[in-house]
Amino acid sequence: MGVIVTNASSVKALVVTRSLGRKGISVITTDCERFSPTFFSKYSSSHFLSPSAEKSPIAFIEALLGQVKRRNIKVLMPINSIETLLISKFKDRFSKFTKVPFDDYSKMIQLHDKEKLMRIAKELDIPIPTTYSIEDISEIRKIAKVLEYPVVIKLKNATSSRGISYAFSEEEFVAKYKQTILKYNLGSQEYPLVQEYIIGDGYGVSVLFNCGDLRAIFVHKRLREYPITGGPSTFRVSIRHPEMEKIAVKLLEYMNWHGVAMVEFKLNKRTNKPVLIEVNPRFWGSINQAVVSGVDFPHLLYKVAVEGDVKPVLSYKLGVKTRFLIDDMRALLAILKQTKNPSYVLKELLRKSDCDDVIDYDILPFFAFLYIGIKKFIKGNKKRLLLEYEICYYQ
Repeated sequence: MGVIVTNASSVKALVVTRSLGRKGISVITTDCERFSPTFFSKYSSSHFLSPSAEKSPIAFIEALLGQVKRRNIKVLMPINSIETLLISKFKDRFSKFTKVPFDDYSKMIQLHDKEKLMRIAKELDIPIPTTYSIEDISEIRKIAKVLEYPVVIKLKNATSSRGISYAFSEEEFVAKYKQTILKYNLGSQEYPLVQEYIIGDGYGVSVLFNCGDLRAIFVHKRLREYPITGGPSTFRVSIRHPEMEKIAVKLLEYMNWHGVAMVEFKLNKRTNKPVLIEVNPRFWGSINQAVVSGVDFPHLLYKVAVEGDVKPVLSYKLGVKTRFLIDDMRALLAILKQTKNPSYVLKELLRKSDCDDVIDYDILPFFAFLYIGIKKFIKGNKKRLLLEYEICYYQ
């Protein structure tokens, strides 16, 4: 008996696996990628390949259900958005054989879908960016004239930086909005949201709820992210922010939430007030920050699933800094291209952190991530060089 952790190719799956494994819990990992770094962790007692949840959702569910039955699994822990939403949709099938410590799909989608979330926040008088929904393509020009630029174009059901773009003028907005619709083949009900661009630092309030009751809370501030225009954090620090905490708890108590979630905010530079950006109703990319600071969300979630409840964890170490070095180097390279200030970049690279998300005495996953990172870098450069060659050749 043990726990199945999905999405073994991700950093957060590695953090969850290490967290549970260090508590003596048997962890079985899975992914559709053969060379998944978490497979190489000493805390992954075994692993198996599963179909892609994105490309073959039903096959993924059937394969996972078969493993749950065969291995007598105690808890199922999906990691990324697609897998978590999919498993919550088929939760009744899994609940006959194992614990699934996540909320029902109907509530999951209300937080995951940015349009639905903004409506709920508005009802609760929670500050949000000025938001526009477009259902008719003919409205784009009309809306373009009333927007205050810059604006953010966002997919309603995407995570991290996928599908996000920025427009600084009417013409750029119209062009990029239409490009997004074509690129992602969106129907009128799926047209992207348009939001005011909030200038300010990013924050995350991470929580664990047990049937509507708060059981753990943690806040971090983003010091750096990749892509640098808006993506997962690569360097961050643990803090407290009572106003953000109050808003996050208010929202999730209203939802009668069960499980983990991370509520993202921007601290508006002009007003110094928090603005709700989105909610991740699942494990989040910077989960290691909370674990290192003293709020071990994966183990707490496991205990809620197995024991029914857990003693609240409402305090933690402040000022703890963690980073994901591989992506943080990519962020610093991007900053270098913009600033042309190598001394600043070098200073930031050498800036002290208390812990890395991947580098650990459980060392093999780091080399796997490094290998994958180098392959992506080479592949990206090859594409860029080929494009430059084609442009020169045809000029």
